[in-house]
Amino acid sequence: MNLDKSLFVADYISEARDILDSLDDMAIASTKDKRNTSCLKEILRLLHTLKGSSRMLEYVQIEKVVNHLETVFKNIQNNQTEISNKIIQLLMGVDEVLRKTIEEIEDGGDGSLSQYETLLENIDKALEDEDFKTDFSEKNKKEDDKGTNEDKVSEDNSEFFHDSQTIKVQISQIDSILQSLDKLIMRQIKLKNEIEFLKKDSEHREFQAFQELSENISVLENQSVDIQKNIIALRMLPFDMILRPIKRSIVSEALKAGKNIDFDIPQSDITIDKFILEKLPAILIHLVRNSIDHGIETKEERVKLGKSETGKISVSVNQVSNRIFVNVKDDGHGIDYEKIKAKALKLYPEREAEILEANKNDLLQFIFASGFSTKDEQTELSGRGIGLDVVRTEMDKLKGKITVYSELNQGTNFELSLPASLATQDGLFVSVSNNSYLILSHYIKEILIVQKKDFLQMQHGPVLNVHDELVPIFDFDIINPNSKKTTNTKTELSVVILEYLNRKIGVIVDEILHYGTVVIKPVPPLLKDFNALQGVVFDENYRILPVLNIPDTIRRFRVVNVYDIKNLEVRKMPKVYSVLVVDDSHTTRHIEQIILEAENYKVSTAVDGIDALEKMKQYKFDLVVTDVKMPRMDGFVLLHNMRHKEELKDIPVIMVSSVFEGDTLEKARNLGAQGYIVKSEFERESLAAKVRELLHD
Repeated sequence: MNLDKSLFVADYISEARDILDSLDDMAIASTKDKRNTSCLKEILRLLHTLKGSSRMLEYVQIEKVVNHLETVFKNIQNNQTEISNKIIQLLMGVDEVLRKTIEEIEDGGDGSLSQYETLLENIDKALEDEDFKTDFSEKNKKEDDKGTNEDKVSEDNSEFFHDSQTIKVQISQIDSILQSLDKLIMRQIKLKNEIEFLKKDSEHREFQAFQELSENISVLENQSVDIQKNIIALRMLPFDMILRPIKRSIVSEALKAGKNIDFDIPQSDITIDKFILEKLPAILIHLVRNSIDHGIETKEERVKLGKSETGKISVSVNQVSNRIFVNVKDDGHGIDYEKIKAKALKLYPEREAEILEANKNDLLQFIFASGFSTKDEQTELSGRGIGLDVVRTEMDKLKGKITVYSELNQGTNFELSLPASLATQDGLFVSVSNNSYLILSHYIKEILIVQKKDFLQMQHGPVLNVHDELVPIFDFDIINPNSKKTTNTKTELSVVILEYLNRKIGVIVDEILHYGTVVIKPVPPLLKDFNALQGVVFDENYRILPVLNIPDTIRRFRVVNVYDIKNLEVRKMPKVYSVLVVDDSHTTRHIEQIILEAENYKVSTAVDGIDALEKMKQYKFDLVVTDVKMPRMDGFVLLHNMRHKEELKDIPVIMVSSVFEGDTLEKARNLGAQGYIVKSEFERESLAAKVRELLHD
């Protein structure tokens, strides 16, 4: 009696996928221990099982390919040799073709392999110890190179998402329901406002009627929120859907690069919006390729640095509230800012002054620029796929944020912050000139209430010391030039610190209104070309409020660096005076340096008196600004040493004290100090004025 094959296809598909997943796991394990006999036995068992079930269901081509591959591994077992990297790549390459064939069977295919003859030919070459290929993807690499970066993003993502089978309803239906629900919520808000109005005129109305109406509205509100959450949950998919395929892909990339790397990609039960999940594979694979190619050193280099021969790359996922954080981390070389600077100078010679004076965060912006790479020659990894510029663009579309942490010879961590769902977003409502705006929460680093006197006035504008970092501060009209600017007479100001790609700015707003979760609508057609907006939301009075596009704002706005101003003005000066700042406080040194460099002085720094004397042996200084109390050698001992050295005795010295003390001032004068300043007076330009007096009079 002939069996009805269709009755067993579903079981075959499920079993085949489990076997292929297990073969991937064994292949990855074999990269770490190529003489692991238990891995070899398991690979042979899995291949034998797949061969047998394929024969039963008459998938002849699958059976024959698996049989030939099984022979390859039997030879390795019989000869007691290790599994080579190329054989592991062959196994993973065949595995990928078989996965696509299983998908075709699920869609009604007959199990024919698209590259049947090619597969057999190369497996047989491996049997004969001849040169063989391991990549059986059907992409035409030459044609790939002609496509745009965004085309390549779509192609890479399509490997992980072939259809929408996991979701049993159409996304358009969900969006339609969300729109209807949004209208319901808006109607509910209007009803609540009407109740408030009625309460004000309730003298001649029954209180009980108002109470019942309020209770009904409260129930309606809770039900609406529950419905919204349930509908949003329909479009959520498990993150694990892409983690296993990503691991398979990047292990294959590491084998091609010839680097010994241990990958840590644990399973995750976190769910995320389907639209976001579809875009992530290409982003994550590129970041890992970047770690393999640019981050992890060769075995020889790692040994010289005292590291393990095996590099480590991890991809971790965790959730905090309604944000998903994905970290792609390696223990490799780290970002070499000097290499970035050298390449930037080569690509942008007209920006030489800016690049030479750029700090790490400024230099970091270059790696996200289109076509930028610190490698002069493209490798198979660095020359394919997408660039960090498109990673940045895709993250912006997903309302995500990238933060980079790196330390030379220690490694790099790309942290991706993403919303769990694109349907709703958290944000901060602010008011400026009687207009309200929404700033998405993931761009907000900090909210501060500061005094006007806390600002340091620089030539390019005010800055604020935030945790030992000087952050440029702007009025809101920087973000929205169309806002009606009013003179701010307050002494206490609300400042929102915004961060994007490791760069921070502070924006002064009139009032912090409230924090909320909202449904963001697309920008109306009339404003679609206005890049300052990322969308619109409705407030409780059904007014349209703009959602500010912070990435576009910070990208468009280029902070005029004090060093740029210094370099422009210094050409007009007959002499550049050199000042040495001595203080054991990093913050104080930094502030004094910025103040003096804004006045066109060349500034060097020292951490105490001993360090200062060493610096003065190497360089000639026109003036010294020194703290009084410091470890190892304080300001008084430093001044005493200077006045007893012929080459240093005539250098003017300004002493700085935390507080005013009469005896300290007297002692400073007796030792020959030309100036004495209290630190709290810096903002009144006492330091700059005293330096000008001593050097220019």
